[in-house]
Amino acid sequence: MPTWTKSPPDDPRGQGLPLVRTPAARSLVAVVTSESLIGTDTHFWGGHTVPCERPDCDACHNGIAYRWHGYLSAYNPIDQLHFIFEMTANAASVFTEYQLTNKTLRCCRFEAYRWRRLKNGRVIIKCEHSNHPSHALPKAPDLQKVMAIIWRLPIPNVVVDGIERGAPKVWTHTGDDGQSSDPKLYDTPNP
Repeated sequence: MPTWTKSPPDDPRGQGLPLVRTPAARSLVAVVTSESLIGTDTHFWGGHTVPCERPDCDACHNGIAYRWHGYLSAYNPIDQLHFIFEMTANAASVFTEYQLTNKTLRCCRFEAYRWRRLKNGRVIIKCEHSNHPSHALPKAPDLQKVMAIIWRLPIPNVVVDGIERGAPKVWTHTGDDGQSSDPKLYDTPNP
């Protein structure tokens, strides 16, 4: 049942932000809005990137390799787009070095591009301090909450409008081919 209101919310975007990866054809230039990045092991499974849920991970049980992906929030002042930026461990090392020197990633201006402009080319990132004042940037979102929304993970420590604590969760059991899925309501992840 929808919840109707007579006026728009103060923040119409809510916690949902688009997930952006480094494009092949051009550079991505933005300013980081989060204090630091977060990351987790992921799989390419069922046609998209999903978090590894060891020890009960269908992708792991089917021999699909995992790799770490990092996430931070960033703002493109030209497009006025606030988004989540996804990167591999190799690309994240530049942000780690920047944060060690500057104590925070907020206001870090970065340019990300792909080696030789190939679709799956290595991502190269250059960082520098931005002249963009911190108070002029959007407020950093709760990265774990945003990623839970993107991945459709109703976890207990994440409050998402419309999902009640203690309600049964939807567990998706991916087919043997790694592509099809069978979402059902279960009390536990392994029925």
